[in-house]
Amino acid sequence: MKKPEDGEAWLVGMKNLFELHEYKENMKVVIAILNLKGKVDIWWEDVKCVRVSKIEELSWHEFKGLFQE
Repeated sequence: MKKPEDGEAWLVGMKNLFELHEYKENMKVVIAILNLKGKVDIWWEDVKCVRVSKIEELSWHEFKGLFQE
């Protein structure tokens, strides 16, 4: 994402999607990861290797925190 507001817009889009469906917390993370593109996808690969031991245990709230850092 090019600017911080692009990231915030992406999070709002994900929030809107999640409001339409009743996904479990860990499914929200999986769906969000599948929607990452470009440099943000590369960022996630780095974060996953260094800071996340099991994606299944990562909550949407924790993912958002990592994303917003």
